[in-house]
Order: sequence, then C-alpha cells, then structure tokens
Amino acid sequence: MSVRLLAIVSLLALAPQSDLATFQNHNRTFQLELPADWRLLAPNEAVQLREAGGAPPDLQRSEPRYFYAVGPVERWLKGELDGAWLHVVEVNEAWYIEDDFRDQLREGWRARGEQTGTRHELEDVHLEKLGTQQVESVVATRTSTPKDGAPYRVLEVHVPTARQQLSLSFGCHPDDFERWAPRFRDWLATLTLARVADEKATLPDRLWTPIVTGLIVGVILLALYRHTRGRR
Repeated sequence: MSVRLLAIVSLLALAPQSDLATFQNHNRTFQLELPADWRLLAPNEAVQLREAGGAPPDLQRSEPRYFYAVGPVERWLKGELDGAWLHVVEVNEAWYIEDDFRDQLREGWRARGEQTGTRHELEDVHLEKLGTQQVESVVATRTSTPKDGAPYRVLEVHVPTARQQLSLSFGCHPDDFERWAPRFRDWLATLTLARVADEKATLPDRLWTPIVTGLIVGVILLALYRHTRGRR
C-alpha cells in the first residue's frame, strides 16, 4: 500500500462518523436529524410497551399524526428502556406567546398532573430561537414523576409553525440528563419547518392546545392503567 493511500485511510479512520439520519413526520411539516436507529413508535408497538410495563408514559400511546414517541424502538421492544427518546405532539392550531407564558406553562402542567397523578416540575422556562430557521420557541426543562413509575426529565420545546404547533420533548432518566442534553441540543439545531409562521405568536392560543391534548392522552393512559390493574 502506498504512503499516500495509507495517509488517506488514516484520515478516514480519524474522521467523526455520522450516526444521524433525517426524521420527517407523517404530516411532512418538519424534519430534524436523529440517531440512525431511531424511528416512530407504531400504535401496536406502544400497546406492547404499555402491557409489558415499565415504559415511561410518553412511550405508552401513539397516534402518528398527533402524538407519538421516536427512539430506538427495537431496543424498547426487547425491554431496554434505559436510553433517551423524543415525544412529539402536533396540533393544527395557530398559537401566540404572551408575557406570562412561564405562568401559563406551569399552570398547564399543574392541571395535567392533577388529572393524571404525575407530578411535573418546570425549570428555566424561557424564549429561545431554535433550528435552522431560528424560530422563537418556548423552552423549558421538566422533571416528571409518575404516581406509579420511575421519574424522567425532558428538554421541552414548543415551536410555532404556519400550519401547526409542535411540542418536542427530549426525555431520559434524570441521572442521565446532563449526558444527553448536549446531544438533544445538537438535534434541535437541525430542526427545519416546512413553513414558518408569519406573525409572532401568543401563548394562550397555541400553548394550551398541546397541553390539553397531552391531558387527554394522560387521562386515557390512566384509565387503561386502572383497567389493567382491575383485571389482575
């Protein structure tokens, strides 16, 4: 092998290897780069995880055009639930940010917690420009503790678009959050919307909708949980 070829091989070996692939939602309204082995959790697979027990609430229900988890699904189905995931809520509503968005967000999660029995604690709620188009979004760090289950921590982002409102929650075990947080940020930096909202949004019209949607999901999950326990 020539010296030149050896040098090329050495450079290739030292170059960082990309482990990302483009994820695009079913509605074709956004995309971002995520680990290559991540994909959308199908509804029947969410049922399997729910029945097996031990999965975070975000992984227990899936409606692919409205709310769903994205992650290493094959690992989850094998019972390996110790990694990270992305939970997405999509709502076909315009939304706007008011000055009291921090209080509104905290109140929304408090109300949802009362219904589902999961305690939600929010930190560092702020506005930030995100993604390739630098869209102003609501960002927070949330720790959620289910009544019956392990706690988890998420980087929560609410993003306005011209067609819908997106809520992206990157989650993992609280002890692993600091390790995952830089990667969550790297993935968020690749977020690209099909259409950017023309006007600055206000919170009540847009942020409450995904929280209410999440509340409905939580109530459904709570009912399923009680039904399952009643059959044992």
